[in-house]
Amino acid sequence: MEEFGLLRDLLAVFIVAGAVVYLLHKLRVPAVVGLLLAGVVVGPHGLKVIHDIHSVELLAEIGVVVLLFTVGLEFSLSWLAKMWHTMLSVGLPQVLLCVGVVTLATSWYLGSWGSGIFAGMLVAMSSTAVVLKVLIDRGELPTPQGRVGVTVLLFQDLMVMVFMLTLPLLAARDVGGENIWFGLLKGLGSMITVLVATRFVIPQVLYHVVRTRNRELFLIHIVAVCLGTATLTAASGLSLALGAFLAGLALSDSEYAQQTLSEVLPFRDTLSSLFFISVGMLLDLGFVAGHLPLVSLTVLGIILLKLLAVSGPMLVAGYPLRICLLAGLALAQIGEFSFVLASRGSAIGLMGAEDTQTFLAAAVITMALTPAFIALGPRWTEQLPDLGLWGERAREQNELPELAALDLHVIICGYGLNGRNIAKTLREVEIPYVVLEMNPITVREQRKAGEPIMFGDCGRDSVLEHAGI
Repeated sequence: MEEFGLLRDLLAVFIVAGAVVYLLHKLRVPAVVGLLLAGVVVGPHGLKVIHDIHSVELLAEIGVVVLLFTVGLEFSLSWLAKMWHTMLSVGLPQVLLCVGVVTLATSWYLGSWGSGIFAGMLVAMSSTAVVLKVLIDRGELPTPQGRVGVTVLLFQDLMVMVFMLTLPLLAARDVGGENIWFGLLKGLGSMITVLVATRFVIPQVLYHVVRTRNRELFLIHIVAVCLGTATLTAASGLSLALGAFLAGLALSDSEYAQQTLSEVLPFRDTLSSLFFISVGMLLDLGFVAGHLPLVSLTVLGIILLKLLAVSGPMLVAGYPLRICLLAGLALAQIGEFSFVLASRGSAIGLMGAEDTQTFLAAAVITMALTPAFIALGPRWTEQLPDLGLWGERAREQNELPELAALDLHVIICGYGLNGRNIAKTLREVEIPYVVLEMNPITVREQRKAGEPIMFGDCGRDSVLEHAGI
């Protein structure tokens, strides 16, 4: 009956996850927390329901790949080009501050500078999967803190390649790795290959596939593109998710982007749920109870450091204090790629067994706290002044546009997937439009940033009245 082992494990995972998420939903607790808790329950440190943990983790990793692929589809290469300034002004200082502070704070405890730098690398990473999941569920991805957060997360994912290649140097011994410069060039070459192929080659292939009008054939090719690009970047020393993100980013400007996104979305939500469950399996409640002061101090230190490391550079860059703190709260956790680094570092002697357990416990706890931070952040920062470091508004226009100034325009009700698609099309044909956003969270954040196309706090009757219906 071994062939049914994985199916039995998946059945148990989804039954427990469904029950836990449902109960926590009644208590208004985000689904991510429920999935993490379900992982604790079914994992090796809980009821030990799961037997084939490796297979579940593999499916979870595929879930992160699909998640990043869909996120790439919702952005574009032109957006990425505009974000380089944010990467250098916010992402780079954030990584350097985390690595530097943690190195100074832990080198004496861990026993060497190499181990201290390695610990700093682990702390510098934030969770792309958790942050994007929560922002997407709350409709806050288009907000100012959402856009900055995604940019910083992308920069961190790019830094994973550098961190992985420098681990042998930190270990001060040969671990069978290749030349660091050759590895960097190989990684850069794979990124360029992915971008060129998905920008120029894949659309031509999809053109012939679409002409067959066979939905199954189209979906097969999309899955092949997603997993193929992820495999290519992973083979060159980069992360699986980074390759999938780059593929989605390159395809976002093609005419098949929206169809691709609609086909992949159901797989994204199901498989990404497995990732959060697999993370929960790592948490050993017995270890946490036995080392509660150490774990608590580590969690508190990580949250405060990452809050300051993100909000500080943003404040210097001219963002309002409120947006800086919201972005800092969103990124105040350990990332999934840190687990990959921790596994590699432990294998080459950069971190002991007890230190690894402390890190894992702190990582899972900070991930579990992230939905609460994102949800409560707007309330905590509501009264803060909308001023940047230099005493000026970070955006020239802070008020909503006057409706009377618009004429012969389109009204888009809601700014979800379909709303963004319509807005993108209207921009391309230069037709003016306004967006009536019913999500009060998104409205409030867009108003704070002075987004000219967003207005809110209106009901259905207001829309119909303005449209003359």
